Amino acid sequence: MTSVWSRFESEVIAPGNCVHCGACVGLAPERLGLAETERGPLPRPRRALDAEDDAALRLAWAVCPGRGVPYPELFAWLGRETTPASWLLGPYLRLWTGHAAEPEVRRRAASGGVISAVLIHLLETRRVQGAVVLRQGAREPEAAAPVVATTREEVLAAAQSVYAVTPVLTVLSEMAAFPGRLAFVGLPEQVAALRLLQAAGHPAARKVDFVLGPYVGTNMYRGAVRAFLRAQGVRDEVPVARLEWRAGEWPGHLRVETADGRVLTAKKFYYNYLIPFYASRNCQITPDFANEATDLSVGDAWSPELEAAGGGWSVVVARSGRAVKLAQEMKRQGLLVVRPIPFARAAAMHGHMLDFKKRGTFLRLDAQRRRGLPVPEYGYRPAAIPRDRRLVEGVIRAAFALGRRRWARRAVEALPIGLVGPAFNALRKGWKGASKPTKRKGLAAAEFVAMPQPERWREIAACRREGPPA
Repeated sequence: MTSVWSRFESEVIAPGNCVHCGACVGLAPERLGLAETERGPLPRPRRALDAEDDAALRLAWAVCPGRGVPYPELFAWLGRETTPASWLLGPYLRLWTGHAAEPEVRRRAASGGVISAVLIHLLETRRVQGAVVLRQGAREPEAAAPVVATTREEVLAAAQSVYAVTPVLTVLSEMAAFPGRLAFVGLPEQVAALRLLQAAGHPAARKVDFVLGPYVGTNMYRGAVRAFLRAQGVRDEVPVARLEWRAGEWPGHLRVETADGRVLTAKKFYYNYLIPFYASRNCQITPDFANEATDLSVGDAWSPELEAAGGGWSVVVARSGRAVKLAQEMKRQGLLVVRPIPFARAAAMHGHMLDFKKRGTFLRLDAQRRRGLPVPEYGYRPAAIPRDRRLVEGVIRAAFALGRRRWARRAVEALPIGLVGPAFNALRKGWKGASKPTKRKGLAAAEFVAMPQPERWREIAACRREGPPA
């Protein structure tokens, strides 16, 4: 009989389906650890595993988002539309643009500071006693780590985005031991795993009363920062003293302080040149861009009007009744500035990335399936994808394949950021302009076919009956 761990290896890790959520390690820390690899942080056994370990790993296997996420069943469990009116943003009740009203909260955030403001309000009103957040430099300056924030200052210390793959659910044991209720901030795959753990009745996950998360397009492996530093003459042995991914005025810039006193910066749209070379695999095979299983999700509000206004603006998606009530309460109390926005405008702000996720993901998975490899299943797929969009995907796939080559990475490191940053930004704008008619053609009206996964959901429910792992 095939062991649970061997299935992890053959169906999730080997084919590149691991999404680095950290749930398996968080559920079985004495059995599994994380190893940093060129393909990101991957789970590895701490010792030889035997049949007795199968029972302990069964829940981790049941909820693993590297196998996919049964979205129709999950949405039904959350009390939402099982087949959303639009699969582009997922089920929602209200859409706004806005920002934190308090200048300090807004200034210290990646965009509008909405997530930070909500967490602070939840803590100060004692609705929760802690918030699981990702904090850059929590343990070492160059890396981020999940922590449980309990104060305003701890929330603000974890503000801003982190564009480096970091498993968050390794913190499950700390969540289980925490004396109080929790809020949780995670990426779409991490949120999905948490929700599946809640559905399975896991005690740590059930402590979470409110779930928030950012929109997520692409993320990068840890080597990206070192590539940026090498391009500016910083040797690998020089430690990083401080790292901020979106410092300064919105949309922000990468800022790295080294131990030898240098300060290196690059505008956000300049250091994005690293994406084709270090984009994580999980962001290419996950269709959830707008963090659809949260209570409240937030993204940058890209529009000429708001970008000209400056200061940092967010598009805010309330997906549950409690999220709507909380946002309205915070607006009345002068803690949030929000105004309604129509769906078409909210979707148009991120049309390029919605296409990358909602159509491109399934094209990439189809290519993987044709190679005879296991693929994650998400409970839905586009009813049809135009032929010209399939041709565009070939260019995207070729760009990522080229970027993974060691010689290509070394070549771009030899170019000064002052040249490669602006050049990449010009190329990015040119590509978006040239591909926009194809990538957005039919996207707003795209139809999706639900493909329920009752067996997967029964597998999760069975874990609930069996209780938490030993």
